[in-house]
Amino acid sequence: MYATAQIPPPPEPGPTPAPGTPFEPRVGLLQSGAIVLNWKCNNPEGTTGTIYEVRRSLTGSSGAFTLIGASGVKEFTDETIPFGSGAVTYEITAVRSTRRGTPAQFNVNFGVNGPGLTVTTVAPVKMAA
Repeated sequence: MYATAQIPPPPEPGPTPAPGTPFEPRVGLLQSGAIVLNWKCNNPEGTTGTIYEVRRSLTGSSGAFTLIGASGVKEFTDETIPFGSGAVTYEITAVRSTRRGTPAQFNVNFGVNGPGLTVTTVAPVKMAA
């Protein structure tokens, strides 16, 4: 058909690039003590079906990470954070099919500023290359 129309055929589709890396984390604290995480992530244009795996380390970025859930949107609520946690490191990885983006880590430090627990710091963690 393309030869008859004297136009070149479209290029063969190549593999879709891996999902992006989450950035600009935001954290909110619910009255129940749950933590609401939000982030941005630039994924390749024209792709769909990205999910975000959320892992948590209660001992900081040097500790082991445990998968606590996944989300199909750029938001996750951590309802299982232990009472009295002083600092937590979250790792978020964008995943689409068998392709994985580069994980992003960020620390959340808690402090008491008045009644109840409040979030005092959200800072990205620089990962080793």
